[in-house]
Amino acid sequence: MTTQDLGRGFRQHLAPDPAAEPAIVEDELGALFETSPAIPVHTSVAAELGFLAGLVSVLAAPFPLMRVLCLGLAALALVCSIVGLARASRAWVAGTLLASIGLVLSLATFALIGLRYAGIDTTVDSSVVPTFVDWLTSLNALVPRP
Repeated sequence: MTTQDLGRGFRQHLAPDPAAEPAIVEDELGALFETSPAIPVHTSVAAELGFLAGLVSVLAAPFPLMRVLCLGLAALALVCSIVGLARASRAWVAGTLLASIGLVLSLATFALIGLRYAGIDTTVDSSVVPTFVDWLTSLNALVPRP
């Protein structure tokens, strides 16, 4: 079993005092935190992007005019989530859960769009987004209809 060296004077400062009160225990704990090295941990940007793109794509999937946007965001989420999982496996890099959720959300978006191509209606009324009708219709013309 390996032990960590917490620096000089740590053991001297934490020498047991027979007349110590519970307040001394808090001082010992504070000394432990002060002498412990601070490890800089950061979250993977790819994991964050994968999560956000997957979330937006799965939320927009029920709208029929958002098909191209959903497919593009789901593809982006899939790639970013895989890269985010690879990056988050390194030491001092967080984001494994974000990347995993982004991966699941992107696959759910592909499943919803795939069900629509299979003939199962998974959409809501398109009048919910009337402002983007012309723009989204021109984008949907780029992708074959189910």
